Amino acid sequence: MKSNKEKTKKVIRIIVKTILIVILLFTANQVVHASSFESTKLVTGTKKLADAIISWLTGIGITICGGYFIYYVYCLKTNDEGERRRNMQNIKTTLISMVLITCRFGTY
Repeated sequence: MKSNKEKTKKVIRIIVKTILIVILLFTANQVVHASSFESTKLVTGTKKLADAIISWLTGIGITICGGYFIYYVYCLKTNDEGERRRNMQNIKTTLISMVLITCRFGTY
């Protein structure tokens, strides 16, 4: 025989499934009215999400490039002449990357 706990779990599962089916049936018939496709909640929410992601990517990219810049400047002070040329090239590449990240993501 089943214990009381098993019976209770089964009853709870049936109640939850019934509630979900009722919610699904009532919300499935809702129609969204908008003047155009661009003004729907889905599109405006997606635009806001994309803007938030782009701002985070800009911040993360600039932070990473800034860390590399500081690292290469530190290495520039401590290395010999051959490595200094390579570090100068790395510093230039890092600065160009920072500018491109700022320009590319900043235009949105």
